[in-house]
Amino acid sequence: MKKIWAFCILILVFSIGKAQNSDYPTLKSAAEKYYAEGSYSRAYELYQKAASLSLPENEKRWVQFRLADTLWRSESATQTADTTKLEQAEQQLNVLVRDIQRDEDKDRVWAEVQESLGDYYWTSRNRNWGSGWTYYQQALDWWAGSADLDLARGRYLKIIWKASKPAWAEPFYYYGYYGNWVPLEVLENAAKIAKTPEEKAHAHYLIAVTLSMQYGDVRSKERVPEEFEAALKAGKTDWYDDALFRYAQFYSGYGRLLRMANGQYRQQPDYKKALELYQRLVSEFPKGSTRYYDQATQAIREITSPVLSLSISNIFLPDSEISFYVNWRNVNQIAFTLYRVNLNSAVQFTGSNDGSNNWVDHISLTSAESLKSWTKETKDMGDHAPGQDMISLDEKLSTGAYLIEAKTGNLSARDVILVSDASLILKTSGKQALAFFCDARNGSPISGASISLWEHLQQTDGKWNWHHVSQNTGQDGLTLFDLQKEANYGRDLFVSGSVDNRQAFSTGNSYYYYEQPESWRIYAYTDRPAYRPGDTMQWKFTARTYQNGSYSTPSNTVVEYEILDPRNSKVKEGKQKLNQFGSAWDSLDLTSEMPLGEYRVTFYDENRTRTIGGAVLFRLEEYKLPEFEVTIQTPEENGRKKAFVLGEPVEVNIQSDYYFGGAVANASVEVLVYQNPYYQWWFPEHEYPWFYEDINRQRYGYYGGTGPIIKRETLKTDETGKAKLTFDTPKDAGQDYEYRIEARVTDASRREITASDTVRVTRQRYYVYPTSDHCLYRPQDKVTVNFKSIDANRQPVQAEGTVKITRDYWYEIWLDPKGKEVKGEELAKMQEKVFPPAGEETEWKLKFRGYQHDELLTRSVKTDINGEAALNFTPERDGYYRIAWSSEDKL
Repeated sequence: MKKIWAFCILILVFSIGKAQNSDYPTLKSAAEKYYAEGSYSRAYELYQKAASLSLPENEKRWVQFRLADTLWRSESATQTADTTKLEQAEQQLNVLVRDIQRDEDKDRVWAEVQESLGDYYWTSRNRNWGSGWTYYQQALDWWAGSADLDLARGRYLKIIWKASKPAWAEPFYYYGYYGNWVPLEVLENAAKIAKTPEEKAHAHYLIAVTLSMQYGDVRSKERVPEEFEAALKAGKTDWYDDALFRYAQFYSGYGRLLRMANGQYRQQPDYKKALELYQRLVSEFPKGSTRYYDQATQAIREITSPVLSLSISNIFLPDSEISFYVNWRNVNQIAFTLYRVNLNSAVQFTGSNDGSNNWVDHISLTSAESLKSWTKETKDMGDHAPGQDMISLDEKLSTGAYLIEAKTGNLSARDVILVSDASLILKTSGKQALAFFCDARNGSPISGASISLWEHLQQTDGKWNWHHVSQNTGQDGLTLFDLQKEANYGRDLFVSGSVDNRQAFSTGNSYYYYEQPESWRIYAYTDRPAYRPGDTMQWKFTARTYQNGSYSTPSNTVVEYEILDPRNSKVKEGKQKLNQFGSAWDSLDLTSEMPLGEYRVTFYDENRTRTIGGAVLFRLEEYKLPEFEVTIQTPEENGRKKAFVLGEPVEVNIQSDYYFGGAVANASVEVLVYQNPYYQWWFPEHEYPWFYEDINRQRYGYYGGTGPIIKRETLKTDETGKAKLTFDTPKDAGQDYEYRIEARVTDASRREITASDTVRVTRQRYYVYPTSDHCLYRPQDKVTVNFKSIDANRQPVQAEGTVKITRDYWYEIWLDPKGKEVKGEELAKMQEKVFPPAGEETEWKLKFRGYQHDELLTRSVKTDINGEAALNFTPERDGYYRIAWSSEDKL
């Protein structure tokens, strides 16, 4: 009987297992159907059932992948603040691929995991393109080598489409908005394998935009129109309006490349071609059928509408040459008129909503004297290209204010030419405005000047009005205005001054601040930042009150407080009466039952009518010695830390060893690589370097945060406790980078130890810094220039280069009253005295002023094994001496 029962049990077990296996295809089919519909929670539930079945190893891996994949996708859709499940799913995905190193072991599940991780980082929650693309690229490489061509083609294109435009893209999104530029070679692969007109148009559109925005070489720019035309060739695909709009933007912004006589190229916008494309867009797409309709309509208006503007960059001293700039578009002829005006009487603000910034538009020409009129032919070619010119007046203008007005058709533009040696300075407070009228050249006050003040204020009823008042300056050149009391919040001010045609103006603001209620400033601190359970925490706080711009000590005031633990549970509360210095203190016994973490204190006034301050008070920690050590080792060359150049792959080894001896084998290693800009600096070491450590730390530090994660990978240590990480660096980046590598190693006891190190990757192998002992020398003094050559790791480098020394000196040419040029030594002797000579200030004219350059010597210099070299020379004349090193870099 026993044998029969055993036989029956075996048959029963076998039958159940067979039934379970037969259920799996049905479960998988239903789960994949839900997955394709985006019902990730339903798919997750079905795959949970499949996980309990007895499955072959390959299907078991597929189920494990889908469980992690659907878990993060369903959780991501909830937008919950709790990221526990998301991090759990990410870890599960990494576990599935962390031990696979050989290419032949990378199966379909491996590729699916890479794509899933790419999606995980490229979601609306993370938007981490750097990390996302790292995984997308792995998946793309796998599908590019797949033998199933039809499936691989579809999956390859699908990854590119969602990388260039994610499903969560906002209505305003455009390709590249988040820096998500797909490499050109990948897009070119997409164009090659695309079959349908829609796919081809999409691929060529992405290529065109990438070339126009990311590449600056001549051939790339020449390809842009070809790719846009290829995108438009298929007709009205989903990308037809995008291609038309970006194509038009390319022609209006960059245009065509024109080869110049010297062989160089210059870009020239083609507005006629851009206009043709914009008009094509609005004619083929009615309003509401494309998001670009309003933008294209506005662009057409900007290209075809006449434009006219004037600009004057400065105020002119008397007897100066007068010039101004005029800009136009779609204009054939411009009429100019020059008027003499008095700013005190001509500026008349009338509109209640007009501010002081457009005061020129409020100059009345009713009583202005017209001095000159003329016309200018613009020679407009009808190509809608903007034009500009600098116009110089033939005659000099006497001291005073002038309005230059330009007109063409219904357009007009105006600006003020101020010829004056006077200056007007405005200083305001909430209730008063102080004006100082003075000589612009020496600052001496000008008395008896009429000062006109326009005040644009918002009254208590919310209406804006202008108020005008005039006063004269006293002997000190000052006049003080009392501003209107009924102003609410703030006001605009315009002030002008005039005396004997010497005019000036200034604009400003004045803000009125209501009296603020009393506020508290509390500084709370402990005798140390962290404590262990069983310690006694001693703490103290000092308070000040602030009101109407001044601080006071709240002596003998009662302050209530409350201390909360990391769980926001109340630990202690009490009252403290401040002493004569505004201080009080207390203590707190820390027990083993109290939770670890950060403790905060909140302060209240007496009877707790309001909160007056708060601070993080201390941390409660239970320290345990680490059981193993983690180090990050970068490659070495000839016993030195290797200096990487952009484009080179970076390899690092992560080593884990127990303190009691032996390697941490088969441990999980989560590695994160952060990328930050790097700026190379070097200064000679100080005599007491320890004194400057904090300054140097700030100087060499980076204040942009941790930077984006460009790679995240889960590895495993081998039997020697070693794990190897490799990551790529951008080849043609215009920026040096510093990569911070963070390794989190978890051993079999689930104890985690973290280590980090940095690797610098630069555009050149080494840097050379010339320095001199002093910055100021006398002619004929011996000058020693020291050279220091180092790499990005601040290691000395032996280098040989060419050093050129040039002298930069200030040079002026003046015309004396007879028109004779005065320069060189003759001018230098005159400038030792009062120059221009007294009484002849207006008769001397400046012809040239600027720096001239003389090349003194060229010499070959070689640094020694410590990266140091020196060069001596003797400057014979005064000036700025420039020392420049040049050498070849072996990349």
